[in-house]
Amino acid sequence: MNRTVGEHIQLLEKRRDELSGRIMDENHTAERNQLESELRAVESALALYRSALEIENRVFTQNR
Repeated sequence: MNRTVGEHIQLLEKRRDELSGRIMDENHTAERNQLESELRAVESALALYRSALEIENRVFTQNR
């Protein structure tokens, strides 16, 4: 996987938006719970990637 941290963030944001829409449309409790679980995982990954991007930006700025 040769994606940048920013590209990972974009993909995760897209997935988050898709999941949010599906949750709103889902009437079955079990499926909605599964989607919400996946959404929490995506949001957790987003937080980690955003932290990584912030660190990457700081390191890049310091090494200029």
